Amino acid sequence: MGRRRIAYIGSSYKFVHQSIRDYILCRRMDDTDVVLYDINPDPLQLEHDVIARMIKQGRSGITVRKARSRAEALDGADYVVTSLLVGGMDLAEKEDLICQKYGIRHTVGDTVGPMCTSRCLRMVPLLVDIARDMERCCPRASMLNVTNPMAVVTNAVNRNTRTNCIGVCHGTHFRLATIAEVYGVSRMEVSVNVVGVNHLGFIDKVRVKGVPKNVQEVAEAITELARKGHADIAGYQDTDEWANLFARRLGIIPNNGDHHFIEFFHWFLAAHAFRDGKNIYGADSLLHSADARRKSTQWYRETISAWAYGPDPIPDMDKYSSENLHDIIFGLEGIHGDISRRELHLNVSNGRAVPNLPAEANLELTCYLAADGVRPVMNDPLPPFTLGLLMPLVSLNLLAEQAAVHRDKKAFLQALHLDPLVSDFRTIPELAEELWKVNEPFVTPVK
Repeated sequence: MGRRRIAYIGSSYKFVHQSIRDYILCRRMDDTDVVLYDINPDPLQLEHDVIARMIKQGRSGITVRKARSRAEALDGADYVVTSLLVGGMDLAEKEDLICQKYGIRHTVGDTVGPMCTSRCLRMVPLLVDIARDMERCCPRASMLNVTNPMAVVTNAVNRNTRTNCIGVCHGTHFRLATIAEVYGVSRMEVSVNVVGVNHLGFIDKVRVKGVPKNVQEVAEAITELARKGHADIAGYQDTDEWANLFARRLGIIPNNGDHHFIEFFHWFLAAHAFRDGKNIYGADSLLHSADARRKSTQWYRETISAWAYGPDPIPDMDKYSSENLHDIIFGLEGIHGDISRRELHLNVSNGRAVPNLPAEANLELTCYLAADGVRPVMNDPLPPFTLGLLMPLVSLNLLAEQAAVHRDKKAFLQALHLDPLVSDFRTIPELAEELWKVNEPFVTPVK
């Protein structure tokens, strides 16, 4: 069959080398050639060099090289991994300041809120353009997308091209790790069913060593553990106070902590939630900060540079990350031996998996590795409460996709009217116009 070829479009400091460390640890990936491409030569070179050193240190048969163009990277690929951000933190900061002018605050801004809907305008055209290049250069390849806004860009690729796209997010993984710690078992001994949109899925079933657990009791148990505090994936200290209170009160567990969770609800970030400049829910440390993200990126760069060029061995080369790309690849290839997870939590097209949500929606669902690839679990119709939470978000995402794919200002305006962070009806048209304008220079994809 020859060697497997995986193209990475975008050289994320946080993600790319971690996923390849997983390939190194999983010896069945030794027959893999990795090709990296980024329009920015600095992260491209650094990621190449740290990966090359990881391969040498791990004595792996994997190879890595840089491509000079997107077309070269895609040529003959079996899988294409996309990890990109158009405009960087400078543009995100401009969007955030526009939103603050209208009294709108975000914590992350990449999945919900006007910052997210605005970001779709520049991210969707790029991902669709990459997928169309894939139709020519590697028509059988699947796109494994870690780019946000994940639900919208993944859905746009699936609905507007012939490329199969799967969205990969690790939020549920950390909830599973917490549940495993509570019950003193390994992560592999915990199974959950999750239904929702990216960064706001709801766990409604839990099994530990195959035994069903009462979700309410699980919520109580993880609350006690979370009260000790932990750093979430973005580096924020987060006790998950409000996500866990929601779980205890309502009997479904959000699959992400407060940093993502509170952004989906008007209770936490609307104008009434701030008094004398302070958030009444104690969320001030979670609010979006472009400067903090720049510092975090610089820390990642310095750390990875030390790994790539320093005298010491690269640490943690015996530990799997949370990215689980190798498991998805094995699932797509029908390889079920020697994998770390048979249950995955992915962003996929709904189809009939959740019968009372639109078939065309992109949802975060529990998926399993079947003989013919990766398939979502079939769910019963959602009860009224969960349906009421998710339907507005599904509709918002579909409108954001329409706005980005078709340059549809009306759909963009409609999406902002559905947004949970927008509370002033009078100013929505002005907000829409400013966000649209700031994205105009970035909507044409750069190869």
